[in-house]
Amino acid sequence: MKKFFAVLVSICLLGSITACSSPATNNNSTGAGGDTSKSLVIAVDADVDTLHPSDYSTGVESDVLRQIYDPLMYMEQDGSGEPEPRIAESYEISSDNMSYTFHLRKDVTFHDGTPLTSADVKFSLEMYMASEYQGSYVTGLKSVETLDDYTVICHLESPYSPFMLGVCSVHIASKEYYEKSADNFVNQPMGSGPYKFVSRNMGSNLTLEAYEEYYRGKASIEKVTFEVIPDESTMAIALQTGDVHFASIQSASMTQLKADKNITIAEASTSGFAYISMNTEKAPFDNVKVRQAVNSAIDRENLVQVCYDGEAEVNSNICAKSRFGYNDSQFQYTYDPEKAKALLAEAGITTPYNLGEILVAERYSNLATVIQNDLRAVGLDVTIAVKEFNSYIGELTSGNYTITALNMTLEGDTQMLEMALTTDYIGTANNARYSDAEMDGLFKEAQTETDTEKRLAIFDQILTKAQEEAVYAVLANPMELYAYRSDLQCPEIPFEGMYSVYDFKWK
Repeated sequence: MKKFFAVLVSICLLGSITACSSPATNNNSTGAGGDTSKSLVIAVDADVDTLHPSDYSTGVESDVLRQIYDPLMYMEQDGSGEPEPRIAESYEISSDNMSYTFHLRKDVTFHDGTPLTSADVKFSLEMYMASEYQGSYVTGLKSVETLDDYTVICHLESPYSPFMLGVCSVHIASKEYYEKSADNFVNQPMGSGPYKFVSRNMGSNLTLEAYEEYYRGKASIEKVTFEVIPDESTMAIALQTGDVHFASIQSASMTQLKADKNITIAEASTSGFAYISMNTEKAPFDNVKVRQAVNSAIDRENLVQVCYDGEAEVNSNICAKSRFGYNDSQFQYTYDPEKAKALLAEAGITTPYNLGEILVAERYSNLATVIQNDLRAVGLDVTIAVKEFNSYIGELTSGNYTITALNMTLEGDTQMLEMALTTDYIGTANNARYSDAEMDGLFKEAQTETDTEKRLAIFDQILTKAQEEAVYAVLANPMELYAYRSDLQCPEIPFEGMYSVYDFKWK
């Protein structure tokens, strides 16, 4: 097993609705009419499982950790623009593109007041190198050298085009704090970011407070509470009453929330994709024609309207249309039930044929229902099996399923799609359990190619092959939707929805 990158299921899948907790009343909420300048309540639809800076796997964990830890540099995840200074104030890249030298600020401290030095950066980068969850952020990194307390050199195995984009997302953690207590390191995280950890009530909420000595200046909002509210309708009501101030929402709540003048709706584009994953290690999905049939059986236009209220872009390509590597000449699957039936016949499938269970987490039961109806129309029967989030993830990563449906985001450079398509990632993000030597080789070529046009051509081969072999049945690219109280000042939500509370202010 190799490395698992950024948000396995950026969706932060829901747990059981019976586990839903009511939002805590916030005395500073808009609804209560109190002072809103000091606190913020963010609703999340699932609890965090871990607060480890490099071994997390869900979007909620990512959102919380991003407030606690800072990276060396910051760059939008779509790779646009130049990186901005964070812990590093400057950097140089060697002429052979094999070494990256970072010069650290001297005024950065961890939340216990200890200075952040090159030893902490080296420790953190090596921690990511060993991580099976977020290791792809540092793909290609061979070794880390510390010249002095404030200079770090990253030596690569070979030139790797997306290295800077990845390393700009590495959380820099304290080596000394880890050595004191590995347990506290995970459960009471301490970073150098704008917010420090205060407390956590499992299954209910997690509280942070502004770090007074933050090197970029103390945050405007002093207290941040992440409130666990799995039920979508409960979350929407909490936004309207002012008990919650900010939340990632589902499209089903849009109409209700748009009608409220006290609520602002924001969208963020994302590389995330909704998809059907078919276990290629199990019959009948070890047959490419069956996988192609499933792709042809799905009415994506209808699915986007029913499941996403139109807030998604139809796309059968695993590469989002705005992402490097996509082009319109790449094949798209369209709704063609007659073609699906013909492909099933060519595969030797006699219909009606029972596929067994389509396994999903609670949040995707509607998605599963639409898929179930489309498959039934071409003679494929499935029974929907819904599991609690953590149990579902266990079944998914162990390959103990035949067919499933979910969303996934593989952020950053297009290279990160290797986690869904290459052998090394079976058991993590390669949910199809697809293994192909040619595909593995193409991604290795893309890793080291620095010429943009040549790299684009390699990705064209990769994406064409993924479509031809119907590795997944990709359905659409959903928008990330957010709702917040209108008296909260939020900048434009960044690509992939990677917001920072440090940028929020009450009007």
